[in-house]
Amino acid sequence: MTPYVLMIGLGVHSLFEGIALGLGNDMDSVLLLTIAIVMHKAAEGMVMGTSLVKAFPDHDNHVVILLFLFSIFTPIGVLIGWALGNGSTLIEVIFNCFAAGTFLYISCSEVLVEEFSQPENKFLKFFFYIVGIAFIGILTFLEPADE
Repeated sequence: MTPYVLMIGLGVHSLFEGIALGLGNDMDSVLLLTIAIVMHKAAEGMVMGTSLVKAFPDHDNHVVILLFLFSIFTPIGVLIGWALGNGSTLIEVIFNCFAAGTFLYISCSEVLVEEFSQPENKFLKFFFYIVGIAFIGILTFLEPADE
């Protein structure tokens, strides 16, 4: 059941980030969001693929179909964002918040729980978890302030 929950959660996250991308008003925000999506999509795909292969070791076709469905959520979201037209900045921020919230929920309720429930390399996992939090925290200070 967990791979399906993970797929639904990451799929909804991908849909929301696609909508936010499709609603982008200026090239700078679209480029920034595209870079953010590309940077973490590989990690999401690895988590999704690993979870599916562990759950369905002898069902390769099923895994491929589910990964294909997962991969089309962002493009569908972009199409929805385009269909909604150039919305206000507030709507774009709302969908960015939905995307971030669903990502945090899935990572905290599914990925972290499973990773830290396995006893091997707990301290190394925790170290890189803290490094990741610090890295994201530092990134917030690198963006120039609007004047």
